[in-house]
Amino acid sequence: MSGGDVVLGMNSVADASDTTVTAAFTAALRHQVLVALLLLAVLGLAWPGVQAWRRARGAGPGAPAPAPAEPAGRRVLRIGFGLLWLFDGLLQAQPQMAAGLPGRVIEPVAASSPDWVQQVVNWAAAMWTHHPVPAAAAAVWAEVGIGAWLLVADRGIWSRLAGLAGLGWGLAVWVFGESFGGLFTSGLTWLTGAPGAALSYAVAGALIALPERAWRTARLGGLTLRGLGLFLTGMAVLQAWPGRGFWHGTYHGRPGTLTGAVQAMSQVPQPRFLSSWVADFASFTAGHGLAVNLFAVAALAVTGAVFTSGRPGLIRPAVAAFTVLCLADWVLIQDLGFFGGVGTDPNSMIPFALLAVAGYLAMARVPPAAAAPEGPLPAATAAGSGRRSRTARAQRPKGAAVPCRDQGAARQPGPVPARARPGR
Repeated sequence: MSGGDVVLGMNSVADASDTTVTAAFTAALRHQVLVALLLLAVLGLAWPGVQAWRRARGAGPGAPAPAPAEPAGRRVLRIGFGLLWLFDGLLQAQPQMAAGLPGRVIEPVAASSPDWVQQVVNWAAAMWTHHPVPAAAAAVWAEVGIGAWLLVADRGIWSRLAGLAGLGWGLAVWVFGESFGGLFTSGLTWLTGAPGAALSYAVAGALIALPERAWRTARLGGLTLRGLGLFLTGMAVLQAWPGRGFWHGTYHGRPGTLTGAVQAMSQVPQPRFLSSWVADFASFTAGHGLAVNLFAVAALAVTGAVFTSGRPGLIRPAVAAFTVLCLADWVLIQDLGFFGGVGTDPNSMIPFALLAVAGYLAMARVPPAAAAPEGPLPAATAAGSGRRSRTARAQRPKGAAVPCRDQGAARQPGPVPARARPGR
């Protein structure tokens, strides 16, 4: 498959199954699942006691005040990418993954990369090939573990550590599994997954690992959207660059770059209706390559400009339109990303949409500051206030205007001495 036909994380057409390795991988996973279920059962039995202990500890007079709610943007990232990591772990458990991942996912992307990238990636592929069952099982539990960790740990240091775990594993997958996201291939385009879905996972992990106070101002959301906007602007320039084959649906009787990528995805084993949709879009792109690429360039450029503007009134509809664009691209070009037996993830559109939505929420829905205590002031505070008021009155020069509150106090009538009524 040529560089222009590579769709990251989705090269799953060839049949490279190995019966022996597949059987060993399935048996190992079955045993490991039983152990995991046993551990979950033990934790389930112990959890009510832990919860009761925590409630009893927090009910005392010295109990800390309840923490404010988790910022909406952080919650979207944590839950969204937690579910994605869980889903990716389930995809890693596919029977063909142990034998088929190096030759059907890793090597096709590296084949069109520079020699130094191929050396790095081939080293990882060789390690996987020599130990396919342990490597595949470790990938399953790493991704399932990160996903569960993100979903369970919603606050504090454990939640931040879960973000760091997502950052580290995401970078490892991006380098060794996606060949640096295909950045050094000739057919690089945002439409087919550049710069690699795993890099989006790593970015999300880094944002989740930040202290929660960073999420309590609009600055982090603005920076996230500006960074995403600059990236989309760069992708628009790259998409519009002449000579890369994107302006042609067909060229000298051969499919253009985007047409070839979509045609390849329509041949992946998948439900018939989805294959029909993707094939129809490939035919449309072949006949209207100029219009399709013009729309893609304009959409990326306009969205990037709005995201970098920092104006919430413009960014809100832009985020909604960008989400729709991501969903359309995910279905019609990336073909959902996980069919074929060795799909490793749903590709990059869902992560990009989550990053945009989280950035907008972090910018537009800043958590309120802690409210001032209600009710009467403490005695010491009231006494201090009274002393300050008396001092101010003592220092006020003669003839100066009396402030409103003191005027009211001065106008309050004192006791009126009783006057004898005149007799009749």
